[in-house]
Amino acid sequence: MSITKEQIIRLEKLAALKVDDSKVDEMTEGLLKVFDWIDHLKSVNITDTAPLSNPVVDLIPQTPLREDVPHQDNSKEDVLANAPEQNYGFYLVPKVIE
Repeated sequence: MSITKEQIIRLEKLAALKVDDSKVDEMTEGLLKVFDWIDHLKSVNITDTAPLSNPVVDLIPQTPLREDVPHQDNSKEDVLANAPEQNYGFYLVPKVIE
């Protein structure tokens, strides 16, 4: 993968950053090294690699684990019941921007 100075300048604008003109070349070189490293990682053979396991289960095999199923315990009404102030179903907070 390659990156150009023009792409760095475009990224600078998109990310609302200010990069000194003297640092654009250095940034380009750094990003190229990162992209090369990512390409190298893509070439690593992981077909015989075992998946990671939960270290808690490995250390304490009798640890009960809950089944990983999606659920929703909190309804909007339950959450808003704790709000000191609310309006139209949303929390009211103090203004923080002048």
